[in-house]
Amino acid sequence: MQMQPAKSVGRFLPTLFLIGFVIYLFTDPQGAAVACKWAFEAIVTGAQQFAEFIKAVSK
Repeated sequence: MQMQPAKSVGRFLPTLFLIGFVIYLFTDPQGAAVACKWAFEAIVTGAQQFAEFIKAVSK
């Protein structure tokens, strides 16, 4: 059985990101808090835009 690099990287990337973020959280708590706030705002804005898009399409 041969390993498929793309699949294993795709599975490992979120874990790697999480580990990196935890390290970042300990080294720079204020920066991490700002990053979390920014990410949350970006997700909320994206969700609102997506909802508007769905409404426009469904009319």
